[in-house]
Amino acid sequence: MTNHSNQSDRLLKKQILSLNRHLPRQRKTLKELLEEDRPHVVGVDGTRHRFKTSEIKKIAAIIPPEEQTLLKLPIYLEIGSQTSGTLISGKLELKVICHILKLEDCNNEKYIYRPDLRILRKELPTTTQYIFIVR
Repeated sequence: MTNHSNQSDRLLKKQILSLNRHLPRQRKTLKELLEEDRPHVVGVDGTRHRFKTSEIKKIAAIIPPEEQTLLKLPIYLEIGSQTSGTLISGKLELKVICHILKLEDCNNEKYIYRPDLRILRKELPTTTQYIFIVR
């Protein structure tokens, strides 16, 4: 039974990696992206992911200049197998998300659900990305 369970776990992890191949090899800071003519990151699969300049400027209006070297984009929206919500982690990431969604209770991580996710993805379609997690 344990061997079968290990094989299932490995298969699941492999499928999750496949779902995440669109993620960037390396995220860039908000400050770096503000300085680029065509802000983008390159995915693990080699595809170029472009950011809308208007979104980057919207985020820059929320994050003070001295913290723009700390926020990396895209902001990850974690979808896990154990919950129905989408997890957002990180102080600066939450500052952006809570500002967009007009939420007050924001600490180091927060789950948001479909109605808020719809608003968020409408406001920040290129600067947020789904990441699939197995816990």
